[in-house]
Amino acid sequence: MKKRRKKTHRAVPPFDLTPMIDVVLQLIIFFLFTSQFGELVRTEIDLPEEPGETTPTEEGPDLTIDIDASGNYLIASEVMTLTEVEALARAEIAAVGEAVSVEVLIRPDRNIPARHLNELTQSLAGLGIRQASIGTVAPAVPRTSGGGG
Repeated sequence: MKKRRKKTHRAVPPFDLTPMIDVVLQLIIFFLFTSQFGELVRTEIDLPEEPGETTPTEEGPDLTIDIDASGNYLIASEVMTLTEVEALARAEIAAVGEAVSVEVLIRPDRNIPARHLNELTQSLAGLGIRQASIGTVAPAVPRTSGGGG
C-alpha cells in the first residue's frame, strides 16, 4: 500500500490595498494642486486675435514676459522695468548656457502701443535671444447666416 500524501494548503497572507490607495490619493491631490499653480501666476491679458501656431510644444518657454494695457512689463505677475527684464533674461541665458537656446514667450495686451513690444524685442535681440514668440488667441469665427439659394 502506498502512503498518500496529505494535501497541505498554504495560507495566503491577506493583501491589504489600503496603503496603496492612500498613496494614489495623495498623488492625485498633489498633482491637482500643483497643476493650478502654473495658472495662478498667469496675468490676465487681453491678447491679440491671430490664428498663430496650433501645434503645442513639448516644453514651455524658458521665460514668459507679459505686457499689460499700461505698457508695464510683468514676469510672474510682478511689474518690472525693462532693465530688470534684461537682467532676468541674462540670468536665464546663464542657466541655459547660450542665448540662442533661450525661448521667450511675449504676451502683449492687444491695446498697447507697438513701441513697448518693439523695445522689448530689440532688447532681447541685443542679448542674443532669437527664439521669441508672441502669445495670441484664436480669432472668433464669424457666424454666417444659413440662407442658401
